Amino acid sequence: MTLSSAQRRWGWGAAGVLLLLAFWAGWLWRHPKVDAVELQAAPLVRSLQFSARVATLSRVEIGSTITGRVQAVLVEEGARVRRGDVLLRLESDELAAALTQAVAAERQASARLAGLRSTGRTSAQAALAQTDATVRAAQAELTRTEQLVAQGFVSASRLDEVRRTLEVAQAQQTSARAQTRANEETGSDLVQAQAQLAVAQATTEAARARLAQTTLVAPADAQVLLREVEPGQIVQPGKALLGLALA
Repeated sequence: MTLSSAQRRWGWGAAGVLLLLAFWAGWLWRHPKVDAVELQAAPLVRSLQFSARVATLSRVEIGSTITGRVQAVLVEEGARVRRGDVLLRLESDELAAALTQAVAAERQASARLAGLRSTGRTSAQAALAQTDATVRAAQAELTRTEQLVAQGFVSASRLDEVRRTLEVAQAQQTSARAQTRANEETGSDLVQAQAQLAVAQATTEAARARLAQTTLVAPADAQVLLREVEPGQIVQPGKALLGLALA
């Protein structure tokens, strides 16, 4: 039996529909492809957020021992510092000038002591030798004048004049001996000069120590926990400026 052209077209159309349905059914029933993952055992990590105060086993507070104006603060909260690191500086121009003045006074006292031990002592000894010679000459003149008065060659007034000259020479000799003793190592002038030098040295050390107090340093390795000072602030002894947690 021969099929018409319309029947053939209808048959081809039905076959195409069946083919599409077959592909669609196969696609629906096909298993999806997924990536394979290998499972491994591991600790469970949890992140916790909370607020609390940090506690340290050893904590120190840093403050100034003198009254002054803050020139610079060299650390921030949380910073780690090493032993000897500079934390804070105070203005120090006035104290530096005081130290310079004290050093100058010490050098002057030292120079005076050295002068007494050298040129002063030499001058005193030379002056004593000169007065000794003057006294000997005056004594010899007195002896000669006494003989001349006894022989009637000179008047008694001349004898009085020679005696006064001897008294002046002896007074000068006594003064020169006192000056020589004063310039000895245990003499009054050297003892006084040594005392003045000791006072000047002590003043210098005090000025140097006071100047050093304008710089605050870390006493040990630590971390800055607290900063309660800013440049330009006037600080006084007894107030904590920085808090450190010692490492």
